[in-house]
Amino acid sequence: MQRFANPSDYVLQDREGKQVYLLPWERRMCPGNPTDEPQQGALRYNKYILSCMHGLEPKSPVERIVEIAHWCLHVSGEPARALADDLSAAYLNRYRFLLEDLPKHDEASRAHRGFLAFWTEEIKKLPSATVMALRARAAGIKP
Repeated sequence: MQRFANPSDYVLQDREGKQVYLLPWERRMCPGNPTDEPQQGALRYNKYILSCMHGLEPKSPVERIVEIAHWCLHVSGEPARALADDLSAAYLNRYRFLLEDLPKHDEASRAHRGFLAFWTEEIKKLPSATVMALRARAAGIKP
């Protein structure tokens, strides 16, 4: 049985050097957990739980990372290009996504970067063809 979240359910904790709000009963990282804002977090978490209850399978971290990579490849603009560069560098252990760096980045890529900060090892499971396409995108070459 799934439980819905109220903003008052969140507990402030230190996670990787940053203060975030977590739901004490939810061990998974999912929409709304963790969050910086309990009100918005509860809305996102409850929407996620409803979709699970309706039979929509949540995506695995690797599937979500592949979706982010495709976003980088198919969206024009500097935020997508910069994220493609950082994602391919993370695959090669040359870059690490950190929560404390989020304010430095565009709003367009910030949510993706926040997700990637928690899945360092799963980034290395990207298909090599995708990584090569990300590197080409980062260099400004159209695949």
